Amino acid sequence: MQIDPSTLSRRDGYFLMISAIVPRPIAFVTTMSRDGRTNAAPYSYFTGVASAPPSLLICAGRRRGAAAKDTQRNIDETGEFVVNVVVEEIMKGVVIGGTDHPPDVSEIDLAGLETVPSAKVGPPRLAGSPVNLECRRKKVLDVDGTAIIVGEVVWMHVRDDLLVEPGPGGSACAIDVERLRPIARLGGDQYARLGEVFEWPGK
Repeated sequence: MQIDPSTLSRRDGYFLMISAIVPRPIAFVTTMSRDGRTNAAPYSYFTGVASAPPSLLICAGRRRGAAAKDTQRNIDETGEFVVNVVVEEIMKGVVIGGTDHPPDVSEIDLAGLETVPSAKVGPPRLAGSPVNLECRRKKVLDVDGTAIIVGEVVWMHVRDDLLVEPGPGGSACAIDVERLRPIARLGGDQYARLGEVFEWPGK
């Protein structure tokens, strides 16, 4: 089948993209507004972009009516956010956070998620996530109504039992993904656990 993307509605194009680009890691992003309201929302248009300094990006679309989502608005106000890696234990919160709620409703409170203070930024991190990446905004790019938010990782929290030393290539440390047991996003309401892990010999 041949598909011309220009003939698709925004909704159809979205669902085609998210079912073709799989699996995707999930950034469960916690933010705080200027007046202290907390927010948590999942983003699976998410990836790392640099390692020195470590930087990542999330892509935040807009609500119906073209209003910025709470996450983007909070980052615009404070310049800070936390990416919490998703594992099965916090999936209920991910589903709740992925649903639209009024700005004065905290998804963290609604889902009963436990938080702990961050080390370098204002927004709290999620205690149930084994990896938390505290970020400060570096740049925001607008691509056809979607905000590409680039953040520098200024502090990392990694559960002790996840670290492997030495890591690949003799690095000082790395995360054991089989112990991490991350959840990935597929199309629609589908998710995936980590499957078979294998190594492919390099050069």
